[in-house]
Amino acid sequence: MTAADPATAHAAPHTAVFIGTRGLEAFDPGLFEDPESVRLVGIFSVPDAAHLTDEWHGWFDEVHVVPTAEADPSPLLTPQIDVDAGTEIVAALLRGTSRDRLTVHTYLEQNVLGAAEIRERLGLAGPCPADVIPFLDKLEMKRRVAAAGVRAPAFGSWDPERHRAGVRAHFDHITGRVGLPFVLKPTDSAGSIGVVTVESYDDFAALPEDGELGRAYEYEEFIDGRIYSVNIISAAGRTVFGGVTEYLVNSADVAGGRVNADINLLDDDPRVARMVAFAGEALDALGRPDGASHLELFLTGDDELVFLEVGARFKGMSGLAAMQRHYGEALVNVAFGIESGVPSRRWEGEQVYCFDACMPLRAGVVGERLEPKIDSSYEMRWTVRPGDRVDGTSDLVTVGGTFLVWNRDFDALYRDFRLLAEYQPFTYA
Repeated sequence: MTAADPATAHAAPHTAVFIGTRGLEAFDPGLFEDPESVRLVGIFSVPDAAHLTDEWHGWFDEVHVVPTAEADPSPLLTPQIDVDAGTEIVAALLRGTSRDRLTVHTYLEQNVLGAAEIRERLGLAGPCPADVIPFLDKLEMKRRVAAAGVRAPAFGSWDPERHRAGVRAHFDHITGRVGLPFVLKPTDSAGSIGVVTVESYDDFAALPEDGELGRAYEYEEFIDGRIYSVNIISAAGRTVFGGVTEYLVNSADVAGGRVNADINLLDDDPRVARMVAFAGEALDALGRPDGASHLELFLTGDDELVFLEVGARFKGMSGLAAMQRHYGEALVNVAFGIESGVPSRRWEGEQVYCFDACMPLRAGVVGERLEPKIDSSYEMRWTVRPGDRVDGTSDLVTVGGTFLVWNRDFDALYRDFRLLAEYQPFTYA
């Protein structure tokens, strides 16, 4: 028996498991340098699998549909898979491939911990639960960032027992530490769900008397400033891509009906290098796993940067698509290549300045859908129709649609971005 010819021998393909559809809209397997060197396997919850397009479905050698993590999940949690079911699928894959040839990937906040648990259970490379908890628990996140000397809001853990013992005393305790107004937010949520701004004692007294808010909460200092996001891809502890977006309005304003948009800034904008460096310090304090991160910060009127929060994943769907067009980079492929070792060619699409926006709802019956009056090109993706009865937007998940806006002239694009501050996308019957 003769040895295989090195020139013709091929290593077994790498198996990459994707959990959830988030990120697929900006992923392109056609860019792989050697398409035969990788096989893709998808694991999706039952509701999330409904989002698979025919094109996406065709990318996968195997598609597995599993139950959700909770029997009756909220809309935010419908893509979250049952971890035991996911573990069984990946364990079966390992019977036909070695651990060093299999990686698990997700670009959705709700599956970051589940993917980490699967890796730890099966001894796979990549972030494990201890690595991702600082990106999911807002209290632990701020403890580590503040301990590293990064400016963060003053904060503390919500204490139901202290609240039951005396509402006024509890109010005085919190305001003595973080001032007034202050913010209450769940320690484990995303998309501004459950966030409450307390502006007075009357607001505070309106909270449940037993202090039970339905989940673990924190309180934190209210920061008066404009919000920016810093979007980073890391490899071996260093930044290989960094970009900054400026928000049109702060998240709390979206509930008041203002369009939520953020525009990608030019790399030579002096804010960019400063904010990317600031975000890098925060990531270093948290352990900085390989791949994507999405960090939000404030720029105050005193020109101070203040950490808000960070996730170990890309930003939302339309925002990610806008980033790729703005930078002319296949960002999901870049992150995937770092995580898996499977290289891709550079993005082959057209580079054009671009930003995204989502459209808030007011409670009522949708009358007309109104398009924005801007000069730049745009593409609307409506999720409600005239005649639909809708709830008002109280977070960044319950919206009436999204849109992309693009222009080869950045100054013209920025003017349209600012015009959207007064845009109302719906009338109501």
